[in-house]
Amino acid sequence: MTTTEGREPFEERAAGLARVARFVDGHIDGARDAAGRERMLLALSRRSRGLSRASLARRALLVAAALVVAVAAGTGVVLERGSRALQYQVTGPFVTEGSWLGVAPSGGAVAVRFSDGTEVDLGPGSKGQVAEITADGARVVLAAGVLQARVVHRPRARWIVAAGPYTIEVRGTAFDVGWSTAGEELDLSLHDGSVIVRGPSLPEGLRVAAGQRLIARAATGDAQLSSLLAPAPSAVASVQGPAAPTPEDPPEEPSQVHRASRPQATWSEMLADGNFRGVVDAAEARGVDSTLGHGSLTDVVALADAARYLHDRALAKRGLLAERARFGGSAEARGAAFVLGRLADDGGARDEAIRWYDAYLAESPRGSFAAEALGRKLVALVELGDPAGARAVAKDYLSRFPGGAHAAYARDHAKEP
Repeated sequence: MTTTEGREPFEERAAGLARVARFVDGHIDGARDAAGRERMLLALSRRSRGLSRASLARRALLVAAALVVAVAAGTGVVLERGSRALQYQVTGPFVTEGSWLGVAPSGGAVAVRFSDGTEVDLGPGSKGQVAEITADGARVVLAAGVLQARVVHRPRARWIVAAGPYTIEVRGTAFDVGWSTAGEELDLSLHDGSVIVRGPSLPEGLRVAAGQRLIARAATGDAQLSSLLAPAPSAVASVQGPAAPTPEDPPEEPSQVHRASRPQATWSEMLADGNFRGVVDAAEARGVDSTLGHGSLTDVVALADAARYLHDRALAKRGLLAERARFGGSAEARGAAFVLGRLADDGGARDEAIRWYDAYLAESPRGSFAAEALGRKLVALVELGDPAGARAVAKDYLSRFPGGAHAAYARDHAKEP
């Protein structure tokens, strides 16, 4: 870029950003965004009176940067933050409030996709932002609502998800997290890998592993860790204290000549380590039909989950249906109903999703996924255009989970016409 003689650095940088803004602006609806651009420039000119040359340049820089970010986010344009930083794009119906992304209670999820393959979704009625981004990860803040994440494991990956006074340290895993501002409650469900959670009563950090659910309340400092498939609250154990150390191989004795070979990792262990492809490859080597028809419950569960994380929806559904058919009555089979609902939901099959959510709620009315199943059923009914059904479910949700992650969404749809 050529420089203009005598131009201050700030002004030159602002001009450069303005050129980028004009380039991006040329790819969207000009009539709609021209007015917004003019309002920005008008506000800048009004507030520039009496400002120094450098102050005016700095303000122009900020306005131009805000325009670039807002336009790019609204159209799915990818922006690179720094020469080595990850890139990300935002798609879906959202509104902006400063640097925050807001999702309407009646809208669909907003997807944030990072260049390393990591995916973060903000659910209806949620509010969040990408606060920081580096080459190794990002810091994502959930102000309210529900966030779903699938973080790709990389050697130096470092991701932080902040919700209220809690921080979740992530290297590579899949999880759902909800934050209720009214109840000051964190609800974390971990589907694979492990994370460290820090916050009130957890200053040293608590390790949450695959298949576990953490409910933490900031007001009281309580933290409860349970199995994701725990059928009732009685299975929840209170926890406090530092994170458990990661198991490591013991050092080899100097005099040891021969070492016993380490046992081959189970499919559940491979799943916890994020080796999803290894699980599917092992099942294919054994025979997928044989595994689904005759394998152990733990192997069928591991195969279904690994397929789901690899986005092999057909194989994941076969595994979940095998859990239901072969191990009916088990906690895993009951939980499979909820996951089948999620699969149908993600594929746009709302009616099928509702049937599975109903099956889960009938079998596990107080199960770990009850609040989410009811909340997702509500969203599906709204998207299907059934206001009466949605209103009944919204009232049921508020009576059972008044401080839940879908409470704001439920209040919006519980109103009588």
